[in-house]
Amino acid sequence: MAEPAADPLIDSPPAPPPDPRPDPVLRRLLRSLPLPAAVPILALIAGVGVSVLALVQSDRLLRNEEEHRFALRVEELHSKLADRVRVYEQVAQAAASLAMTFPDLRWTEWNRFVEALDVPRRYPGIISIAYARAVTAGQAGDLVASMRAAGLPGFRIWPETAGTERVVNVFAAPADEANARALGFDMMSEAARRSAIERARDSGQPAATRAITLKIDEASGAKPAFILYQATYRGDPLPPSPEARRAAFTGVVLTPVRIGPLVDGLTDELRPDAGIEIFDAPLAEAEVPLYRSRRPAQGDDGQEGGQEGGQEGGQVSVTRELPVGGRVWTVRYQNLPDTLLTAHDWVPGAVLVGGLALSIALSLILRMMLATHSRALELAGEMTASLRLQEAERRQLFTQAPLGIALVGPDGLVADCNPSFAAAAGLPREALIGTDVRLRFGDQAAVFALEAALQGESGKLESDQPLLLGGRRSHFSLHFQPVTADGELKFVVVFAEDIGEKRRAEQHIQYLAHFDALTGLPNRVLLYDRIAQALREARRDGSKLAVLFIDLDRFKVINDSLGHSFGDEVLRSVARRLQAGLRESDTVGRLGGDEFLIVARRVTEPGDAARVAEKVVAHLASPFTVGGQNFVVTPSIGISLYPDDADDPEGLIRCADIAMYHAKEQGRNGFRFVTREMGAKSRERMDLEGSLRRAIREGELFLVYQPQVDTLTGRIVGLEALIRWRHPEEGTVLPGRFLPVAEETGLVLAMGDWVLFEACAQIRRWRTRFNLSVPVAINVSGAQFRDGHLPAKVARALDANGLSGPELEIEVTESSLIDDVEAAAETLAALKRRGVLIALDDFGTGYSSLSYLHRLPIDKLKIDRSFIHDLSTGASNTSVPRAIVGLGRSLGLSVIAEGVETQEQLQLLRDLSCESYQGYLFSRPIPVEEVERMLGRLDAREAVPVG
Repeated sequence: MAEPAADPLIDSPPAPPPDPRPDPVLRRLLRSLPLPAAVPILALIAGVGVSVLALVQSDRLLRNEEEHRFALRVEELHSKLADRVRVYEQVAQAAASLAMTFPDLRWTEWNRFVEALDVPRRYPGIISIAYARAVTAGQAGDLVASMRAAGLPGFRIWPETAGTERVVNVFAAPADEANARALGFDMMSEAARRSAIERARDSGQPAATRAITLKIDEASGAKPAFILYQATYRGDPLPPSPEARRAAFTGVVLTPVRIGPLVDGLTDELRPDAGIEIFDAPLAEAEVPLYRSRRPAQGDDGQEGGQEGGQEGGQVSVTRELPVGGRVWTVRYQNLPDTLLTAHDWVPGAVLVGGLALSIALSLILRMMLATHSRALELAGEMTASLRLQEAERRQLFTQAPLGIALVGPDGLVADCNPSFAAAAGLPREALIGTDVRLRFGDQAAVFALEAALQGESGKLESDQPLLLGGRRSHFSLHFQPVTADGELKFVVVFAEDIGEKRRAEQHIQYLAHFDALTGLPNRVLLYDRIAQALREARRDGSKLAVLFIDLDRFKVINDSLGHSFGDEVLRSVARRLQAGLRESDTVGRLGGDEFLIVARRVTEPGDAARVAEKVVAHLASPFTVGGQNFVVTPSIGISLYPDDADDPEGLIRCADIAMYHAKEQGRNGFRFVTREMGAKSRERMDLEGSLRRAIREGELFLVYQPQVDTLTGRIVGLEALIRWRHPEEGTVLPGRFLPVAEETGLVLAMGDWVLFEACAQIRRWRTRFNLSVPVAINVSGAQFRDGHLPAKVARALDANGLSGPELEIEVTESSLIDDVEAAAETLAALKRRGVLIALDDFGTGYSSLSYLHRLPIDKLKIDRSFIHDLSTGASNTSVPRAIVGLGRSLGLSVIAEGVETQEQLQLLRDLSCESYQGYLFSRPIPVEEVERMLGRLDAREAVPVG
């Protein structure tokens, strides 16, 4: 039987549910491909996928790694830059500590300190280390004088216009021409410098200026720089408040720094990997950078973002703030374009070329990871080396410092010390480390100072004890400075300087300032002080005080005959005898030369002072034996009393000096008390000296002229100019009164110069008006003749008035020539070469000698008035004038007599054939007006009737 047909709805299996996801084209393509072809495609697809993933991942990792590497690089560069700034601040602080520790520091010591720092090599960018002292406008002159006295003759303060407060650059090292130009500059004269100085002064911390051009660079062009200031104070290195700091402010240490050398060298110039830009303000406010490092030829991207870090177009930029002396710099670091772009060029290219080679991509990633790790290690090594270098530099500064420095911990033990401290102590450094200096200090005051420093109080002291027990003895200056951090004491810095030589020099200078170097007796300064003390004592007790002025008689003979060494030994012997004969309360001192002074206290009556003088005469009476020679030295002593004669040291000495001169006039080897007449005469002489100085200054002197006449014809053959003084109160003062004072005080030189120029000017006027042809004579003093400038002065006076020379006649005395005939002959020869005439005045009264008359170029002899005064017709009275006339005729000299007053004297001169004369017989000395009237009436070439 046939089977029934199957029902398709019943017998067929159920169909699978449809796939809800769409069938991808790639899946359909893979299904249609055979398995061998699909595998490569899958591999290719997988390789492409892995490559894409590797590309994306590697790009991200490389960028992150580069940013991380650059961040480390930035931190390294920024740390180096910050360390440099801190080191430079420490240099300024160290220099300020030196200036505060030694306020009397000299510029030579400053130079040695700076040279020891080796600034050009170790601190690039620092131009110099200088010190500017704070002075007021009124103290500026003293500062200039002290700097010139210290060896800087051209020192001046500039600019000259400034305020009441000045901060003047006095030291600048290294010493070179550029730094020398900045000496004397007033830092307060410019706003930028003044602002930084005020911040440094008020804060006590380093303060920097904004970017400026240094004074030494103004001529060569702008070079961005700034100045770092560190204030110095008097007393405490850091007074507690701004007001105290202003009051104690003494100056600033200034460190000019060029920004370029400061930053240069932080990056590798051959393969730069980072660009650096420095702004003196936030980026949003900055216009032009202070500094910009060199970049590759591709140029700058011009990015000016102000974010902490940023990235744009493959350029990584990081901004950091850098504190510099109280200011904040903004530093922007940028990776240079070729560094990051080169890496991205070859890594994506390798991924794309390798495409399906996952191993190559993985190996590249691994290689990059290993390279990153190596670079990190390298950066760590560089940072470690930089830190070690900085530590070495600080250590070098510590060990090479010229001051002794020791670091004492809070427990009082020496943590470290430099070689200078060990040398000052006289002990090896190894023996000092770990020592409790409180148990080793040689001076208990140093122990107390260290204990105070351990409690936070700085201190200074000087000690003449050994620095440490067991060491050497000297004089030391010690400074204890506590160093704290966050209110906790870290250690105490002990500065030690051996000032033994300096102290001995000061003591020697102090001795020389108060004691005579030859005799060891008190000098003038100390004597004035002793007299002042004795006066206070006498006023308090109502007693008297005596001052004895002692001058050795004829001591000049000893010096001139046996030499100054013998004279010095005699002075020492006299000093010993004077000391031996005094009471303990009395004082003997040396004023100078052979002048001594005795201050006798508690004198009840003048007789006590007389007994002291008699004792002095007795002690000096016995002969002195020096070098086998015996000398007898006698004293002349003047005595003044308080309160009888004067009530001040100067007055007592002056009165005793006056009395001493009267003792010499009375025969020497004795003593005299001062009298009122002596004082009056001395005061009159002093008044006359003062009036004479005023007369020269205010033109009270004038000339009169006495005609010189031919004895036979009565013709005027010359005129002699004589000086007179028209006193505003006393009328005309004759030379006999004021010339001795002028010669004693040296005013005769100024008077002689005035007479020379006035006489030459008058000769010129008379030549122009009257055709005067006779010479005009002027007298030259011995001081003028010995001055050495007489020929030059005569030449100037003649040239100024258009005179050839013979119009002027120079009269000199024998005493002016006889002291040094050789020099006199040379001076007279110079005058003769100029054409002037030479007359020998007062001839016959001095040391007349035919030998020097032959050697000297003299034209005329003047017979002194003393030989004419008593002249009569008797032959016995004419011997000297006759001899002088005969001597003049034999030597070819003309002869003139002065002081002729009678016809009898004139007739005798005619008989002796004396050529000319002058005197009251013809005319008294007359003023210029009368001379001109005489010349107007009479022609000098015509005969003038006599009597």
